[in-house]
Amino acid sequence: MQGIVDKCLRISKTLMRRISGGGENVLKVNVYIETDNGSKKKLYRGYGAVVEFLKRDGKPEIRKVSGMCYGNWNLAYIQALTEALDLLIKPCIVTMFANNDYVCGNICNGRVNEWRLNGWHTALGEPIANTDEWRDLCRVSSGHQFHFVHIREKSVYSKEIQAEIKEIRDRGRYWQQMQLS
Repeated sequence: MQGIVDKCLRISKTLMRRISGGGENVLKVNVYIETDNGSKKKLYRGYGAVVEFLKRDGKPEIRKVSGMCYGNWNLAYIQALTEALDLLIKPCIVTMFANNDYVCGNICNGRVNEWRLNGWHTALGEPIANTDEWRDLCRVSSGHQFHFVHIREKSVYSKEIQAEIKEIRDRGRYWQQMQLS
């Protein structure tokens, strides 16, 4: 397990370097995404993401987003990625570290743009699930370049993300109890 963490750290540091593109620096950003449940069923689930980059002075910076939604596993990933990308104010090269081939893969291979151009329908004419959320993700992803690294193990930020999700879930239980009183 430690070997995987060390490898992720090495990859992470390599991917965060600034590169020159078209005369200006383009920021490389890593986004680590997780949910609290991999079930395909529709249920309440927590999600979180860590956005990692180097500031202009070369110091590493991380930003966290987290929340809860009612839906399937893909919806939680869409929500987490949308909130993470919404933090970015300039076009970036974004590397997504996640365990969801469907969401991250469809962004990288351009299928989301095909759906958008096809009125949010598949090539077979079937409507896309979570259309509104895909629209939001498409809006915030505009101008960014994407890469996807599928990780099956825990990421370097798993403990932090899962702690954020647990905190939100605990607050949600308290809120639900208050509403029932």
